[in-house]
Amino acid sequence: SDWQAYGDLKKDNFHIRPKATDITDTDAESLCSECGNSFSQEEMIRYGNSYVCADCKPAFVQKLKEGILPEDILKYAGFRIRSCAKFLDGFIITGGTVLLAAVFGIISSSGSGGSYVFQKILPYMQPVSMVIVIIYETWFVGRFGATPGKMICRIKVVTADGGRVSYLRAFGRYFATFLSGIILCIGYIMAAFDGQKRALHDRICSTRVIRK
Repeated sequence: SDWQAYGDLKKDNFHIRPKATDITDTDAESLCSECGNSFSQEEMIRYGNSYVCADCKPAFVQKLKEGILPEDILKYAGFRIRSCAKFLDGFIITGGTVLLAAVFGIISSSGSGGSYVFQKILPYMQPVSMVIVIIYETWFVGRFGATPGKMICRIKVVTADGGRVSYLRAFGRYFATFLSGIILCIGYIMAAFDGQKRALHDRICSTRVIRK
């Protein structure tokens, strides 16, 4: 007879599936943020939301020592906070320019040929003011990654991979801002609609503005 007891039939022909809870974290895999290959998470190191394989670990640690952060760690600064920093920088620069003009005004109102000296200096005031602004933007961004306005707002300029901006790049970035503002400031407004909050000058110079 082909008849079998139910207990024997279940034992011979049915396999119990492992529960979802039986699957451990050692079975999970992730992509290495450096090389893009897939590995078990048990064989990788984790930094924030990033996983790095053993082969890429030395280079990754070196990047961290140099201040280069993984892209998913970067917190990009939005349009509003950047606009606030721009306003503060404008206020600081304008205040310095007004102070400089006041000094020349005092000179011109004094006797002993002060007016003559002022007339001689006046044609150079605008070029000198522009040079001061260039030095202001280039030195602060190259030295600290942020102008005083950005420091107050706790944001800074970095390269695309989170590294430090060189003086040369900071210099070029300042002139690229003219392109951002040349047509109704559309280049600045782009930051409000970009996933990495990039303005036109950020795209040109491969920079990002992040929150500290």
